[in-house]
Amino acid sequence: MAYIIYDFETTGRSARFDQILQAGFIVYDKQFNSKSKLNTKSRLNSDLVPSIKALRVNKLRMSDILSHKKTYYEMVLEIRDFLREFKNSFYLGFNSINFDEEFFRQAFWEHFFFPYLTNTEGNFRGDLLNFATMVHAFRSNQINVEKNDDGKLTFKLESLARANNFSSYNSHEAIADVESTMKLMELLTKKNRDFFNIFIENSRAQNVEKKISKEKIFTYHNYLFSSHRIYLVKNLMNHPVYKNQSIGFDLKYNSQEIIDLDENELREIYKNKSFFRKIKLNKQPTILNESFSRNISPYSKLTDDEILLKSKQLEDTNFLDKLKNILEKEAIDLQENKSQEETFEEDTIYSQNLNYHDSMMMINFHKEKWDKKWFFAEKFKDPRLRFFAAKHIYRNFPEELPKNVFNYLHQKISQRLLSLKKENFLTLPAAMEEADSLSLEIEEGLCENNLKDQLDEYNIYINFLNDYYGDRTARPIEFDSSLADRLFG
Repeated sequence: MAYIIYDFETTGRSARFDQILQAGFIVYDKQFNSKSKLNTKSRLNSDLVPSIKALRVNKLRMSDILSHKKTYYEMVLEIRDFLREFKNSFYLGFNSINFDEEFFRQAFWEHFFFPYLTNTEGNFRGDLLNFATMVHAFRSNQINVEKNDDGKLTFKLESLARANNFSSYNSHEAIADVESTMKLMELLTKKNRDFFNIFIENSRAQNVEKKISKEKIFTYHNYLFSSHRIYLVKNLMNHPVYKNQSIGFDLKYNSQEIIDLDENELREIYKNKSFFRKIKLNKQPTILNESFSRNISPYSKLTDDEILLKSKQLEDTNFLDKLKNILEKEAIDLQENKSQEETFEEDTIYSQNLNYHDSMMMINFHKEKWDKKWFFAEKFKDPRLRFFAAKHIYRNFPEELPKNVFNYLHQKISQRLLSLKKENFLTLPAAMEEADSLSLEIEEGLCENNLKDQLDEYNIYINFLNDYYGDRTARPIEFDSSLADRLFG
């Protein structure tokens, strides 16, 4: 088994609408020796607004990210080619399951590749943040964790590296963060091999489901809002609609209080009180033997007989049927609400399946020359794929789009980026607000002075985008080093 550790630096936090600017991958063997590496960068896509907050963290200037030789399209193809030779691997990152992996999936999907590489073809994935918080929760002397100015624990990678003496001089460079992640894994694994085995076991959804079903009562650890949450949980059922979700009951509460409630009363309890625990099986939840929580208050006060009694009460068939009805109704209501919302093509990765015809065609898109790609893309039956294909051409060789298609796409992007509403992506008005706020911080001496040059370039670029997308008669232009030279000299 190989360990593939990866990290991305991005234009913002929205996996659906932002892009990866830097990608770092290192492949390690079982002994944690480096075997292969990919360190790559891409230039900025023309149809999105980067966040100055993200660029500030990444220390990236607009002149740099416009001048990279490689396009985003080329970078994604390079990542796919690099990874395709590795099978039966353990994909790892830090805070990756809810961030980097979503960018990974979105990038592959929009570029017509199968998006679930990290947990199919014998591969599985984990998040080192979960390992670090698990070790600290139960063996706090095994890892040093700093506190922030508010006195709260901070599990940021840069902070953990500093506290445990393996700081990187290039933190927030993708490949440097990969190296720091491996150093953290080595540090934790050395003295916590048993926890590492649990960490690996929890990385497969089917393992978690089997463990929960077999043990019935278990410890569930979650790190939330800067504090450890440790629960003793009784498994109740798999969610009747969401197959990768399990429902449990927190045994510190009185089970008798809810068993005989009618369905409406139980629904109110379910909605407004924290008796129940939703466990996402495919998000690497930290599931351990019940003994870990039995030693911690308030569960240490419970006797074996009390736990046995609560467990039997919670197996009442009528109660479980009522709970099942509540979960089904909740899922239906959520789906109905979603169906009434405006949906962008990028948001549909999990909600709409591809038809067989298109899934067979997708890979061939990359074999076509740029002046033939739109002719090929018109054969897609799914309008989302035609949209993504048009975006690729718009970003890379916009002059190759038919004039009516270019004008339509340009107008569609203009409506998005100039929107005055609060969107799931950064609009130009929102970007200007971000820039104004940062400018005020600089004036008041609340942040480092070297941000001024970065902010000046950002403002120039945002004003350029505002003019370009405000022009309904705009012509295709290249967003590359020639534009950077024109804007920044």
